Amino acid sequence: MKVVGELRGRGVPSPGPRPISSFVARTRRALFPPIDLRRFGFRGGWFALPLYLVMASMYPLSLQHADWVDTSEHFWWIALLGVFFGTIVGNGKLAARRVFLTGGLVGALLVIITTVAATSGGGLFRDRLVHLAILVNNWITQVLAGEAANDPTVFVLFLGSSVWAATFLGTVALARSGRIWDAVLFNGGCLIVNVSVALTNLYPDLVVFTLAVLVLLVRIHIVNLQERWARQNIVPSGEMDWRLLRGGLTWTTVLVILSLLSATQRVGAAEVLNNAWSTFESPYHRVEAEWQRFFAGVSGPSRLRGVSFSDSIRLGQSPNLGDRVVFTVEAGAGHFWRAVTYDFYTGAGWRTTETDKADKIAVPTTDRQKFDARFDIVEPHANLLFAASEPVRADVPYQFQSGPDRTYSTSLRALNRAQAQGSYTVTSFVSVADKQTLRRVPATYSDHIRAKYLQLPSTLPQRVKDLAHKIAGELPNSYDKAEAIESYLRSTYRYSSNVRATPAGRDPIDYFLFDLKEDFCEYFASSMVVMLRELGVPARIVEGFTTGTYDSGLDRYVVKEIDAHAWVEVYFPQYGWIEFEPTPSQAPFARVDSDIVGVGGADGEGGSGANAAREDAEGLGQNELDRGVDDTDLSGSDPISLVRQLDPRPAIAFLALLVLLIALGVAQFHWRFRGLGPVESAWGKTRLLASYVGHPADPSQTTYEYASSLGTAFPEASDPVKELADVRVRERYAPGGIDEDAQEAAVTAWHRTAGPLLTLLPGRIFGFVTHLFR
Repeated sequence: MKVVGELRGRGVPSPGPRPISSFVARTRRALFPPIDLRRFGFRGGWFALPLYLVMASMYPLSLQHADWVDTSEHFWWIALLGVFFGTIVGNGKLAARRVFLTGGLVGALLVIITTVAATSGGGLFRDRLVHLAILVNNWITQVLAGEAANDPTVFVLFLGSSVWAATFLGTVALARSGRIWDAVLFNGGCLIVNVSVALTNLYPDLVVFTLAVLVLLVRIHIVNLQERWARQNIVPSGEMDWRLLRGGLTWTTVLVILSLLSATQRVGAAEVLNNAWSTFESPYHRVEAEWQRFFAGVSGPSRLRGVSFSDSIRLGQSPNLGDRVVFTVEAGAGHFWRAVTYDFYTGAGWRTTETDKADKIAVPTTDRQKFDARFDIVEPHANLLFAASEPVRADVPYQFQSGPDRTYSTSLRALNRAQAQGSYTVTSFVSVADKQTLRRVPATYSDHIRAKYLQLPSTLPQRVKDLAHKIAGELPNSYDKAEAIESYLRSTYRYSSNVRATPAGRDPIDYFLFDLKEDFCEYFASSMVVMLRELGVPARIVEGFTTGTYDSGLDRYVVKEIDAHAWVEVYFPQYGWIEFEPTPSQAPFARVDSDIVGVGGADGEGGSGANAAREDAEGLGQNELDRGVDDTDLSGSDPISLVRQLDPRPAIAFLALLVLLIALGVAQFHWRFRGLGPVESAWGKTRLLASYVGHPADPSQTTYEYASSLGTAFPEASDPVKELADVRVRERYAPGGIDEDAQEAAVTAWHRTAGPLLTLLPGRIFGFVTHLFR
């Protein structure tokens, strides 16, 4: 120690710090430099912070409302921490690359930790973390093998990462550059995607987000202007912030009104968007198919909102069916009315992957007859057209959804959504092949049919496969196998409208066959399709409606929501898709001899129907089918259809926005006179309200002069405004001031003055708006 002291005394520097400590110190300073506490406040102040938190919270809250997965409560905490950490980093001095690196590392750790913490189950945190890693590894293995990945863990991690990225990056951009649009685009883009693909109604979340953004945009703009004025030594008036806020909200209201002015313009815009969509729809569906394969176990809480048909279903979800009429059908006989078909079994549900658009298909005509059905739609289902069995044409412009094999379709769609919401006629080919004919069909299938309709996930339990072979494995032909499995399901299991969810980690088919042994029609149809595929018989699941109830007075079949149903179609080469009914609540499809022309049908769930045979007296030549849309009615939509497509939600959002604006205006009006006495406050409010209706005060006017001119302009307010002016003069100039009675009289005079002036305010606003369009 003495030597060191002598060296210091002679000007010799002391030994430096240890290399490791120096490296750690430099690294810490590089990653976490000192933060200027003067810049630590949130941009926009305390008024903007709650609005920003509301905006940033809507995306994670919408994920919870969509209920994609059971573990979603932690998303909101990720968003909150993203705002907090983004504010700290944004107010710091880190370079842009280090900001992204730091945010990525912290976000990855936070998402993993919160996901593990939110995962149900006991055990140590370390064990749960190891289990999470195993699930991620299994997901990667299944995806690389081309299989459907059923575990939702990776999807939870993906959603958590999207929440963190949206809030963190948006907050950093706001803190550093003062741009609020980055945060709006990040959070709003994620929210719009979630609202668009969710199977539940999330429009209220979007409305709240929009309202918060509108007010926040104006507030941040005011802050940016104030900073610019301060740099230029400009001192604005105290009312400038309110004037800017009022102007911004006024223009927002004008834009909302313009968006609601014309339904015709909305229809025209929809047609333009439909044309653009038709160009990108096919590649979009290919991407969507891969996405659904990556996250096959995720389908949301409810497929049916009342009754609707999407591109995917998840087994074990209650359809929530009502007693509302969906459509009525005028037809020669009852039949099942097809909506959509599904080909890909994910291990948790079904989805359709054949979504190419085709103007024509060549349906096999062997042992099939023409069947016309006219539908009068009461509850529209987007652009979906219903049909019996295999449709071949409609009397409105249409397209088929199909795959590379153009001998069948997966659904029939109208080109214009409005034309699927009125009345239309669909011509179908319905099979009348008998049992002996179908037994003789050879089991020779194309490669496409084998690839699409023999697909099964590798996770299918072995005992499901064993049961299929036990029931029909020894039978000689495809028809006998289908009939045997159909009879087994109808006789062994019971139908129930009480749908029960599949436990986590269980295959729904296995759960139904060996545990539940009673449930909804989707379980029966899915079980039959899966077991047939195991036996090498191509099959698919179909959803739509049963026959419904025949109304003799209307001479129509009335189809309600409770008639929604799922059944099975089995593929026979040269004969196409043949219908089967494994659900015991419905009568099986009738198989008639080849010299009898008839149609098989069944009663609807909860309704009664009729099966009838009808002779084809008209015939249907191939030339007639080839005419396609040439002989269809291409006239425009009728007024009723236009009215039906009007959505009330924009009007409700506009009314909510209008109420909010009025409330903000009233609050700001009174807030401007805080701290003043009752007389000065009453006089200031009178002058401000008078300026709103076109009578501002002249700076050279005295109190009495202004009161006199205001009374002349508005005779109804002459007496109270003069009384108010007299009280104000006495308060300001009388030696003894005024008493409380005079103060109360001034407040009363203000209320009496405000009444006549407020009646003129709507006309003033209307005149201002109309002036904008001149």
